[in-house]
Amino acid sequence: MNLNDNENSNSQFFDSPPMNSMNNNHPGEDFFSKPMTNDSLLAVLEYLRKNGLTETEEQLTREAGPILRNEGTSGLPPEEAISVEFDTFVKHANDCSDVIQAEFSQLLFPIFAHSYIALIEKHAPTARVFFNRFKVFIPECFSEFVYRLSLIEDAMTLRPNEYVRTLRDNKFVVKLSKPTMKHLELIQTRLIGVKNIIAKHISIENADDGAVSRTMIETQMGGILGVISKGERRHKMLFSVVKDELMQSIEKRKSKGKDVGKKMQTSQHCPAHDRVPLPPLSEHLREERRNWLRDVGKMAIISPETPVSICMYTTINAPIGVASCDFSDDSSFIVMGLSDSSIVINAMDPMNKMKKLRDMEYLEKIDIETADNVQSQMYDLQASTSSARLTGHGGPVFSVNFSPDRRLLLSSSGDKTVRLWSMDAQRNVVIFRLPSMVWQAQFCSRGYYFATASADKTVSMWSTDRMTPLRMFPDAYGDVGCIDYHPNCNYIAGGSEDRYVRVWDVVSGVRVRLFSGHKAPIIALKFSPCGRYLVSLDAIGTIMVWDLAYQRLVAAEITEQAGAKGHISFTRDGGVFAVSHGNDNIQLYSLDALISAAATQNDLYAEPRVNMEGFQLGSYATKQTAVIGLHFTRRNLLLGFGCFGQ
Repeated sequence: MNLNDNENSNSQFFDSPPMNSMNNNHPGEDFFSKPMTNDSLLAVLEYLRKNGLTETEEQLTREAGPILRNEGTSGLPPEEAISVEFDTFVKHANDCSDVIQAEFSQLLFPIFAHSYIALIEKHAPTARVFFNRFKVFIPECFSEFVYRLSLIEDAMTLRPNEYVRTLRDNKFVVKLSKPTMKHLELIQTRLIGVKNIIAKHISIENADDGAVSRTMIETQMGGILGVISKGERRHKMLFSVVKDELMQSIEKRKSKGKDVGKKMQTSQHCPAHDRVPLPPLSEHLREERRNWLRDVGKMAIISPETPVSICMYTTINAPIGVASCDFSDDSSFIVMGLSDSSIVINAMDPMNKMKKLRDMEYLEKIDIETADNVQSQMYDLQASTSSARLTGHGGPVFSVNFSPDRRLLLSSSGDKTVRLWSMDAQRNVVIFRLPSMVWQAQFCSRGYYFATASADKTVSMWSTDRMTPLRMFPDAYGDVGCIDYHPNCNYIAGGSEDRYVRVWDVVSGVRVRLFSGHKAPIIALKFSPCGRYLVSLDAIGTIMVWDLAYQRLVAAEITEQAGAKGHISFTRDGGVFAVSHGNDNIQLYSLDALISAAATQNDLYAEPRVNMEGFQLGSYATKQTAVIGLHFTRRNLLLGFGCFGQ
């Protein structure tokens, strides 16, 4: 390749140097008799680089820097110089070895984006030519962000653009190994424009000392601001859950007849019982836990040898569509949030009807001290029904969630409100008003506290007895579409359109974990019952499992099942989880198999497993029902829910 192959690019880059004159009987006689030009300098530098003489190349580049800078883009207008430099950078990146090429690919998008933004401000027609010419070189994981840039046509549409503001106000983070850093330093000596962009808009960190592979690099790419900075690893997380009698019984049932390997000592990672002020367990919750404890002996342990049993529920009379659903913890009720702003509650067992409180006038007449069977007098048994419809929202009901004791129901809607409903009175009791649409609202495992994910890029923590949030977490750069409360109630996880998974401490308000690697907006996430692992799902169907203890990606499953709404549910023992992508398919994955396979790699630099064999246990399809809800009963029967033809 020579300059004549691409005259319009004005590239000063050679793929192979004309060093024939150095290999004849009179080495260097013709080559060195000519004046030293930019072309000959580049040829020598390329020869040194291909032969591994990096120190000599670095020294020559440093000494010949003025010549390379003056002749590289001399005489060109600034807008044309940007195109020439980016073209040279792309060719240099493509000519590197496999791993170094993968590391350089992290820089292509931010340099491309800031070059395009600079060109838009100087000369919009040249910017469009630059965009159309070089967009094909940007990695596929940034295609959505490239599309956002394509909507900017001139300086007027540039100024109010929120995405451009995010790029300009924050530095794009990349991690490079030492060999790649040397290559970058050399190329920057003759590409001053690229060097200025990197210095102003990109933060480069040294890659970890562990082995760097192309797989590890590519699994970390995709975030709106690059990979995760090393500074994010400074926080400690108390991720463990206190093992009460119920959890101990579940572990014994799971490990019965099996060899239990060495496990991490989790006692030091348990938060103090009073770290978060929680209300005492009500008598109703105590009774529920006793009932659950009696069912532990009948709990099925799902494995490749003992497949899951699935019961699929389908609603057929919902022409307006079902936007959300939830099952009560004891699997006795199911609630649906409809697109017409109403909420429908159904009893799973028609014989187990919903009791309704009597009117206040009647309740005031009951003498609590002398009356017999106060509980039975409080409820109107004749008014008990197996189905109820609640109205009050003014927009689609995006999420519904039962409290652990089934006495309250939480709903969020497009009308910018979160409503608290009394299951006993079957009416709305509290309205929480927010500044934007609320995509999800969820109770913690003890009730009282709940969290919301909003379109204003925030996650908020609330309590049922206050009208204002207790905490707000405004870290995201896009809508937060999904959240989950940690089993120990000390942390909240959120998945955003900016493709990052975040975990916040509800006590301090600090972001204790930040993960990158998704290539699309995150639509669902779920903590494992043990509290150590977090599973997330994005809109293109990629499932990622994160280890909160070692702050790393454990595995990625690329399914390519695109969907706008997903759901994740764990078995009661935490060994298996089910995933729905909002389509007519349910998939099961074994977390136990993944943990066993990664047992020898419990360190920070272990390479994530991509599409690991034995991770997926099975895939189960429906006929014409999109699955939007999943739930494991206390005996590990999987319940699915969807709307026919939706």
